Amino acid sequence: MFRQNSRSTSPEYAEMTALDDFGRLAKKRARTALTSGGLEPVQDAGGGGHSIFAQAFLDSLQKNKGVVDMSQMFSDMRREVMLSSDQTPRYGDIRQAGHEGGDFIFVRTN
Repeated sequence: MFRQNSRSTSPEYAEMTALDDFGRLAKKRARTALTSGGLEPVQDAGGGGHSIFAQAFLDSLQKNKGVVDMSQMFSDMRREVMLSSDQTPRYGDIRQAGHEGGDFIFVRTN
């Protein structure tokens, strides 16, 4: 039988844990690349004055109500771009560039 700590299921604890995770990510170097596609051609239009990829990036930033890392944003962006085009965005670590497991953190200020 396993006991679940009631503290670990509270929204306050979950938020505190997430902020700790972001703090750890922010302290590590991030050497990552975000691209609008792989080897396939990518569209330069179709996103209301922006490319589909740029519009998905802006939409993801707008949806953020607090703190989000690039990995979380990418998950949302990738789906939006793939459903709207024939391109597949990529996000990953740059090898042999000093990546320490960090990530880019976006904090909403208003």
